Amino acid sequence: MKYLIKKFGLDATQKPPIEIRNINRTIMAQVLGELKFKVGAEVGVAQGNHAVTLCEANPGLKLFCIDIWELYPGYDEYTDRIKRYHEEAKAKLASYDCVFIKKFSMEALADFADESLDFVFIDGAHDFKSVADDICEWTKKVRIGGIVFGHDYKRSRDTGGKYPVDVKDVVQGYTYSHRIDPWFILKNDIKDPKFGSDNKGWLFVRQKTDRT
Repeated sequence: MKYLIKKFGLDATQKPPIEIRNINRTIMAQVLGELKFKVGAEVGVAQGNHAVTLCEANPGLKLFCIDIWELYPGYDEYTDRIKRYHEEAKAKLASYDCVFIKKFSMEALADFADESLDFVFIDGAHDFKSVADDICEWTKKVRIGGIVFGHDYKRSRDTGGKYPVDVKDVVQGYTYSHRIDPWFILKNDIKDPKFGSDNKGWLFVRQKTDRT
């Protein structure tokens, strides 16, 4: 927390969410390296582009890549390429210390002890229940002082999107109900070399004072 506040010149006394500016996904990956985070998980890997960014920025990182890479009832995004994405991800990440866990995120939880991760990045299914399940359960796997963060801080009705995106509502509800203060919005206001102009992200640091 102290490192983030100092690096980005933040005022932690502000009412959350506090915006972190001058950032993108590559810079955030570099921040994890500066914090010497060595073990993390990504929930929702798809073709592996963000996982590669995490590994490129942190050569010593052990990354658990969690995704079902299969069609299932209620899921109709990437339907024509989801299995191909699995093969692409494995090829892109072959030279890094990555462990592929081909399971639903709630099934993969059993593979991890509580507080065993330095960070988790959540970018799986974006409907309300899936986001709520992922944040509630994967947060427990991150140690105190570790980082929980994710992508697409928005709601689909704001953008007229085809698929449900309830990330903004879930993050707001979770941080309020768990008394997490401060927490942050990642503005992603610097064009990323890989992802270009990007959606906002969200982040909080696990603290002993959080309500469990």
